[in-house]
Amino acid sequence: MKDEISWQAPEFIAYEKGPDWYWAVGVISITLAVAAIIFGNILFAVVILIGSFALSLQATRDPEIRDFSVNRKGVQADETLYPYSSLESFWVENNPHEQKVILMSEKTWMPYIVLPIAEHDPEEIRNFMIEYLPEEEHQEPLTQKIMEYLGF
Repeated sequence: MKDEISWQAPEFIAYEKGPDWYWAVGVISITLAVAAIIFGNILFAVVILIGSFALSLQATRDPEIRDFSVNRKGVQADETLYPYSSLESFWVENNPHEQKVILMSEKTWMPYIVLPIAEHDPEEIRNFMIEYLPEEEHQEPLTQKIMEYLGF
């Protein structure tokens, strides 16, 4: 058996965002900011405008290629090692259009860790990880699904 399985994958799937997407973000954020000002909450209006600007900047960013690996110590994403002792279980999502490893962490603030598999064999990763963690079906977190739906 191998000591490590390594692969590279983009950190997220890049969706094409046309001018309509940016117009929609602009119109929605300005509408919310005006509503906040009408209700007398200028600080909230400023936060909405800054947040929408940051959202637009993030939307233009291309995904970086990340290094992932599973080894005898744990699961590694770039320089971050998630030891098996800090993980409860795993699930390998093997859909034809999207393949990923979903890890259940013991951490309260970051219970799920989702790693894209890209071009590597998901079954090989599953067979390696089953030696160290229990396999339990996990669904992708709702926040991540919402971000993907919005084009992130």
